[in-house]
Amino acid sequence: MRRTAFFLFIILGWVNLQQGLAQNKNQTTATPADSILAPPLPFTPGMASQYILRLVESEKLWKDENDTLRFSLKRLVDHYKEPFDTIGNRIRRFRYDSININPGWIINHDTVPIRWLAPFSFIVDTIPLDKDPFVTYTTIVMRAVDTISINSLRLLPDFLPRIDSLLQVKDTLTQTVIDTRYLAQKKVQIYEVDDDDITPPLLPRRSRKTVKFLADSTGIVFTESLRVNLANEESPFHIVPDKTLPDSLNLAVEILLDYTFTRDSILLYVNNLENRKTPFWLSSNERDPYRYWVKNLRNDSVTVWMSNPSKYELNVVLEDDIYVERLEKRTADDMVIPTARPVRTLASLTALKEIPVYWSYDLINAFSMNQNYLSNWSRGGESSLSGMIDITGTAKYSNKESKDQWTSSGRLRYGTIRTKERGFRTSTDMIEINSQYNRKILEKFDFSSVFYGKTQVAQGFQSPTDTVVVSKFLNPGTFTVGVGFEYEPIKKTLINFSPLSYRNTFVLDTVNINQTNHGIEQDKRTRQEMGGQIVIKNSMTLFDDLKVNNNIRLFSNYLDKPQNIDMDWEMSLEKQISYLFSIRLNLHLIYDDDVRFPVFNSAGEPVLLPDQTPYKVAKAQFNQFLGLTFSFRL
Repeated sequence: MRRTAFFLFIILGWVNLQQGLAQNKNQTTATPADSILAPPLPFTPGMASQYILRLVESEKLWKDENDTLRFSLKRLVDHYKEPFDTIGNRIRRFRYDSININPGWIINHDTVPIRWLAPFSFIVDTIPLDKDPFVTYTTIVMRAVDTISINSLRLLPDFLPRIDSLLQVKDTLTQTVIDTRYLAQKKVQIYEVDDDDITPPLLPRRSRKTVKFLADSTGIVFTESLRVNLANEESPFHIVPDKTLPDSLNLAVEILLDYTFTRDSILLYVNNLENRKTPFWLSSNERDPYRYWVKNLRNDSVTVWMSNPSKYELNVVLEDDIYVERLEKRTADDMVIPTARPVRTLASLTALKEIPVYWSYDLINAFSMNQNYLSNWSRGGESSLSGMIDITGTAKYSNKESKDQWTSSGRLRYGTIRTKERGFRTSTDMIEINSQYNRKILEKFDFSSVFYGKTQVAQGFQSPTDTVVVSKFLNPGTFTVGVGFEYEPIKKTLINFSPLSYRNTFVLDTVNINQTNHGIEQDKRTRQEMGGQIVIKNSMTLFDDLKVNNNIRLFSNYLDKPQNIDMDWEMSLEKQISYLFSIRLNLHLIYDDDVRFPVFNSAGEPVLLPDQTPYKVAKAQFNQFLGLTFSFRL
């Protein structure tokens, strides 16, 4: 009993001992590693370059072969191997005039394997096939026996072996052919050779290449002769595109080297006593001076101007008139307090110089429309639609210093009216060209020379029902040249008097146009007149936005009835109703003593002279238009 208790005590003690060891093991922390950092790898510049190059050339290391870090590391290694200055100097020392280019020939050979399918058939063996391009057919040839005689012979047992021999296979035929369907699926062409001709041809027509079989007929050789520009043996080039390569390459290299030299900059840092760094870039481009403050131990500042005349130069210039004044202690009696009266006079001002604007332009566009509609109107009448376009462009040159002024303008005024019975007919048609040069003499008097031209655009008819053309472009045409004076009595009123004027009225097409309707004699194309001209222009505003414009032109012929004065008066009244729309009334009155109209009696028949010619008199010509106008100014 005691022995059993002793062994039980030994076992329990051993178990407690193992549990205590296990707890101590779990509570024990790992021993910290050595806190002293390992020294860096002793890289030399060459070793560093090789290490980076191996990383750059490793395909498995990079996710993207075009990664920017990879590209930058490669550029860094290339720059280490050979600096840019070395490359630039070597390229500049190259003699581009040593390259001699002469025309020559080069011969290119290209061998293509072929596979013979038959003695005279082959394919180009460049497309892999998953099986042989052949098909084998097996034909079994058997003896043909009369079935009736065989059945009768079966009754005789001795003839049964003979019957079996008659039914045995006579022969087996095997035929191998080209699998053209399979080759067509693979898009493989079969070529046939016949008397040194290959069908279909391997080369297109007019090809510069030639074809021949190898000696063992296992391939085809394509030969091509090319005429190229060959460089001489001493040059590093072989085949060049043209003879301008040396000059073009030299120019491109110089441009790229200059650009690279200009773009690269050198960064400098300027430090003061407080170790404050100021960046300063050295570049090949000249820049404005940079102001830098230099301080001493007493914190006194002196201005220094730094500039960069070239990429490798730095200029430092001390500012002029440097005076250092420090504070000092003085008694109040020793201090001199200067007194001065303040300046109370006004400073003189220099007037700003006016920048002259010599040319000014103006473009006025106006479109007027009028419409009248009738339906089952008992009093009669006809529906109509009329419109008129009036475009005026002006260019004005004014020089106040030389007192010169030149004004040129062009005007197109065209109107038409449409009715159901007569269709479209011209109601107004006019082209005007004005050019006037003025030289100021007195405050309101100018020396003036004028040019005035007038014609029309479309064809004109005597009446709406008439089909005979009485006028068209430059038929008639009128131009007037005059020299005189211009007077401006009040604002927006001009009076131009040209005592020496010449007017020419012409009709170019006298075959289709009757020139006598325009004051020209029967056997002539022009009417020339010397006389005087007065042009009056006035513009004013009445009431509320009612604009009135008058333009009166008077001409007197000194050589033929000077008392008969030709008049051309145009007046327009315009009432603005909105920003773009207005109501316009246009009145145009013309009286020309040389343009005469036939006289009709009460029966509507023309009055005849004793020589049976129509009796004609001068009459006033009047044109009026009233309508809604859409106008804008540019």
